Amino acid sequence: MNYVYKRSEALIREINETKINFAGVSIWSLGQAGIVIKGTQEDGVLCIDPYLTHSIELDNPTTEFVREYEPPIPPEGLQGASGVLITHYHDDHLDLSTVKALKKASPDTVFAIPASHCSMVKEMDWESQKLIPAKANESFSIGGFKVEPIPAAHTQYETDEEGNHFYLGYCITVNGIRVYDSGDTIVTDELIESVKAFKPDIAILPINGGDYFRTKRGVIGNMSGREAADFAAAINADMVLPVHYDMFPTNRENPAHFVDYLFQTYRSQKFHMMQVGERLIYMK
Repeated sequence: MNYVYKRSEALIREINETKINFAGVSIWSLGQAGIVIKGTQEDGVLCIDPYLTHSIELDNPTTEFVREYEPPIPPEGLQGASGVLITHYHDDHLDLSTVKALKKASPDTVFAIPASHCSMVKEMDWESQKLIPAKANESFSIGGFKVEPIPAAHTQYETDEEGNHFYLGYCITVNGIRVYDSGDTIVTDELIESVKAFKPDIAILPINGGDYFRTKRGVIGNMSGREAADFAAAINADMVLPVHYDMFPTNRENPAHFVDYLFQTYRSQKFHMMQVGERLIYMK
């Protein structure tokens, strides 16, 4: 089966050649939680949590986390990207094989990785300005993107001995548009308060949920589709883009449940279910 809308050179060319001349952003899905965001040509290209290899199953042949489709592009396909944001250390978000390959192909790309887990990439011989130890509530800029990390609770908030959060979401402002990417998280009062204050135009949220049996297998939970819909309404997001439901057959929920709940409960809420390799152009 073909699960990918656009791939390889066609997708790389589309990312590089897409130009918008209004207040808006272009967004592409790379599958799972992988996202590419582009404002104007001058703003550059920002990628979040790219998992573009088979490293999980290659490194652990007995794992249940086997990709259901091929990566839409290789890591080198992101060559020239201004930056990469990593939300947390799990392999489908911080894929060391993707990071190594892209770093080699694109030495000017800046990587922001939670400070709590920068040790996982310390042997990659970084120039100091190319690795940002991301910390909650400490903003930074990459190209035309202003980025503020905020804590996420991948079932709970966790920090290292220095108080650096294990899990982050990112509040991103570019070309007049505010994008919130939650990373992996459940809903908390603190999260609602922080993101609502950011006033996101777009909220990128996981919808794979969690349950007793997955938790027993060591699979850490996320928002369910219903929780993501309620959360999007609570933070007044103009559009919600669900992610984290399409790659691993043993760790997902039917996205139709998310759509049905929106239809029944929030009829005016804009959303889009992105196909892997698809481009969405959002404008105010």
